[in-house]
Amino acid sequence: MKKKIVLLANYEPGYEICKFLSSQENLLRLYVPKIESDWTQKIIDVSGLTKDNIFFTDKVEINSHVSDLKKMDIDYMLTVYWPWILKPEVFNCSKHGCLNFHPALLPINRGWYPHVFSIIDGTPTGVTLHFIDEHTDTGPIIAQKIVPIKPTDTAKAIYDREKYEIISLFKEKWDDIRNNKLTPIPQDQSKAVHHSIKEIHALDEINLEKQYKARDLINLLRARSFGNRGFAYYELDGEKIYLNLRLSYQNRF
Repeated sequence: MKKKIVLLANYEPGYEICKFLSSQENLLRLYVPKIESDWTQKIIDVSGLTKDNIFFTDKVEINSHVSDLKKMDIDYMLTVYWPWILKPEVFNCSKHGCLNFHPALLPINRGWYPHVFSIIDGTPTGVTLHFIDEHTDTGPIIAQKIVPIKPTDTAKAIYDREKYEIISLFKEKWDDIRNNKLTPIPQDQSKAVHHSIKEIHALDEINLEKQYKARDLINLLRARSFGNRGFAYYELDGEKIYLNLRLSYQNRF
């Protein structure tokens, strides 16, 4: 029997999971970010839902929606790369819980930009499927996978690899999840590490008068290099000069 699903989906992982679930389960309702993007429209298109069952971010916690969700006999809710915190009255609407996708090996690197901090401090990287509870990234773990960092990785490379690995992990484990064959494991709070978004900005300014170990400076630059954008900078004559590091095993021009 198909499971009744409510999906909150964002970015490419949200698109892939929506595509996967809409072909296998009974997708009841979809929530997407209010900010228009190519991925938002792709998620809407692949859902196969009518407009009456597709809503933007700001609707999910209003009283009428919470009331509707409670009446829908939902088996699972899923939040895929969803950066907004849900209230308990929302995530408790599903019988078996609300499953969240997090690109880190919880309880390590809860919060924002885990791939950045793994480069900076050497913490292990990976992906986690876990159930939501009343706190941020603290709910019981249902599945994890280690995703090692390569010496040539920038933040973008790690972000992309984890994005595909968490999609793959979900597809691999979904049958066991939906059939209650996996036991959620409480997180070990003694190993917990949490990072706020404010910590990122504190990393970015490079002091030209400060001494750095070469390894630390390289790691800082690759942690703040994301595709064609560099976020680390130094100031010279009142101007910010941004740096974007590219690494390879061979000298390529």
